[in-house]
Amino acid sequence: MAEMADQLAVIEWTREAIHDVMKSTVAAHGLKFPKVAMPLRILVTGEPQTPSVDAVLALLGKEETLRRMRHQLARIAA
Repeated sequence: MAEMADQLAVIEWTREAIHDVMKSTVAAHGLKFPKVAMPLRILVTGEPQTPSVDAVLALLGKEETLRRMRHQLARIAA
C-alpha cells in the first residue's frame, strides 16, 4: 500500500488515473482487483463497503486520500 500511495502522489487526480494505479498494482503483484480495492477502501474510509473505491478517492481528493493512507499505514507499522 505504501508503494501505491507513492504512485498516487504523482498522478493527475482523476478517477481513471486512480484506477490505472490500482490496476498496475494488481498486475505487479499478481493479485485480483478486490485484493487491492478492499484493503484500500478500509484504509481510507474505515468501511468495507463503499461505492467504487476509485470514485471515493477521487471525491475525497488527493491530499486527503494520501493523508489517510499514510496515517493508517504508519499506525499499522507501529
